Amino acid sequence: MTFFSKSMKALVLGGSLLMGTTLANASAATAKPLRVGPVSNYGTLGTSGNKIVSLSNKKEVMLRGMSMFWSDATGLQYYNKNVMKWAAENLKVDVIRYAMGIQYYDSQGGTSGEMDVNYSYKGNPDKQKGIIDQMVEAAIENDIYLIIDWHSHRADKEQALAADFFSEMAKKYANVPNIIWEVFNEPVNQSMGTIASYANSVISGIRAAGSKNLALVGTPRWSQMGECGGVSGDNVGYVFHFYAATHTKNSYSGNIDKCRSQGNAVFITEWGTTTADGKGGASEGNTNDWTSYMETNKISNCNWSLRNEVSTIGEKSTEGSALFSGEEFLNTTSKLNGATYSNSGKIVSKYLTSHASSWADSLMAGAAGACGFKAEVTASAGTLANVFKSGCTYTSSDPTVVANDGTILKPGLAILTGSDGSKSVATIKEEPNQTFSGFSDVTCFIGGSCTKSKALKDMDGDGKLEVIIVGSTKTVEGAQVTLRSLNPEILTIKEAMCTSQFCYAAKNTKAPMYEFTGTLGEAKVVATAPAIAGYNAYSDTVTITYKKGDDKLPGNVFKNTTVAKGAMVADFFPATTYYSKQPVTYTFDGKPTSTYLSNVNNALVAGNQDAIVTIKATSAGNDEREPLDLTITVVVGDSLAAINSGNVSIRSQKMNAGALKAQFSKGGISLEAMNSGLATVEIFNAKGKALRSIETNINAGANWIPVSGLRAGHYIVRLSQEANVQLYTLEKK
Repeated sequence: MTFFSKSMKALVLGGSLLMGTTLANASAATAKPLRVGPVSNYGTLGTSGNKIVSLSNKKEVMLRGMSMFWSDATGLQYYNKNVMKWAAENLKVDVIRYAMGIQYYDSQGGTSGEMDVNYSYKGNPDKQKGIIDQMVEAAIENDIYLIIDWHSHRADKEQALAADFFSEMAKKYANVPNIIWEVFNEPVNQSMGTIASYANSVISGIRAAGSKNLALVGTPRWSQMGECGGVSGDNVGYVFHFYAATHTKNSYSGNIDKCRSQGNAVFITEWGTTTADGKGGASEGNTNDWTSYMETNKISNCNWSLRNEVSTIGEKSTEGSALFSGEEFLNTTSKLNGATYSNSGKIVSKYLTSHASSWADSLMAGAAGACGFKAEVTASAGTLANVFKSGCTYTSSDPTVVANDGTILKPGLAILTGSDGSKSVATIKEEPNQTFSGFSDVTCFIGGSCTKSKALKDMDGDGKLEVIIVGSTKTVEGAQVTLRSLNPEILTIKEAMCTSQFCYAAKNTKAPMYEFTGTLGEAKVVATAPAIAGYNAYSDTVTITYKKGDDKLPGNVFKNTTVAKGAMVADFFPATTYYSKQPVTYTFDGKPTSTYLSNVNNALVAGNQDAIVTIKATSAGNDEREPLDLTITVVVGDSLAAINSGNVSIRSQKMNAGALKAQFSKGGISLEAMNSGLATVEIFNAKGKALRSIETNINAGANWIPVSGLRAGHYIVRLSQEANVQLYTLEKK
């Protein structure tokens, strides 16, 4: 965005980010293209005069694509290979922009709106570098370009950090044609001279590391190009940004024209359909004026931004310029396929798809001949010999995918050069997987109950206990499934006539069953089915568990509660468990009795002091039920008074070096720690009712954990990290 505070739009998440996936160890170094895109056509990009061009064939280049949102807890949800692949295939993007947040959101170039250290580059550089590698790998596989953007308004004040980063990345990706460097997102009040001095320093490091790739430089006043130029060296372009409802084409395109007339190439790395604050509706008319201008002048561009419209991380916020509507993160292929475009997204997706290039055709057109062909098949086709042209021989660009004789070896992309010099494109797609409905993990308990709505009964009248597995022994696609138990000492598999009333729809039919031997434990069951036309072979393994059932206390009285001083609660301490009728033992803060309350004839009798007491109920198990181990918290009187007087189950301790500190901040809890490690955060209301229990990995230094749904008031927070335990009374305003 441009001249507003982005910190108002996305509060970042500390601790562990759940992305539906934990970041894997990506390997851009071994990635290969799986389709033909712009990179196969152009290779590494540079400049020639006021044009962006291919350094290998000197053709003028125009790219269209999407910018990611800030690489924070909202935006980072979309920084994955699923999203990249989907955007390339469905939006037909040629380029994706990696908007790497550095330290501050402050759109005025100051130090307000500090990013969470877990997601900023300054705070967690290794995390960002790991995700960059994953995104470079995805860019290579989809054959599109990736802009690595230093997303800051004050890069000139971060010069040493930026220079080290870009030098390291340029060395690592020196031979990757997909990369475009954007060394300064949006300067604010810096002069073009200051910007050029910074850019010369950073870009010289990129060149020294061996990268000739296009380098883009932001321009004054939020990259609205009041000035441009002054950066030395080759393959440098300048950045322009606009938001159509604020910056009309008639008012601002002259800045681009002037810059280009001076012999400078321009790349619009960020544009939006809305006003510059990202709010309100999309201006379709103004946007169409700009897209027509970009097409006429062949100016490459990225729309802001690839995310969902409403973020619920921290304080709820809306981004009108987002591609998708709704609150859900759309970071898997299935979610993206079912997504709904926002009003802005409808305009942007239409623009991108209506101007999509047929890159395979473009590649072939550059080397046409009688031997040329284009094939897109699945790996099960086995060979391309049937599409080879008579009298032609071929040399494969990747014989591990397609051999020179046309044999298909695995999914991937191969460019086949014919004996007449023509180029043919062979895209080998992976076969889709088969589905075996109802095959899943199941836990069954002594006594006959199971999870997944299954029953453990004598299904066939042989006196043994069985569970019906599935309704059919074939995959949905029609292949015969073979089932095998890897732990026959726990269960075996058979097909038998189902005669029990619990067979339901399977009654009086032969059905596959798990037969339990009576031995407790976990059994692995493997299901396999052969490949059939159009589908991969099927193989899956599930876990079937046979165990004792859990026990409980009768009634619903023994639970977290608050009682008045001197009060009595009848039947609070049942003498035996509900199922196994085992005697129950109660302890109070780990002791047989408590100063603050008593067990009198199974009733709770509160004392006359404010207190917080932890009560544990335990019992032995039996042949069918596990031992009971249940813990609750009881507040006698006022919890805040109990904290202040020290009448609590875990005493407040004087914290040594490495201790945790906490406060409510920005819709969550800020934690500070000297050491990294697992921490437990428990939140109670003023009456002692447990509201949250969160386990998270804490980094040394500042952390932020989102906690939503808490009203204004006083809370008790218990923080635990290894030997450090602290109780706090906090006020949420």
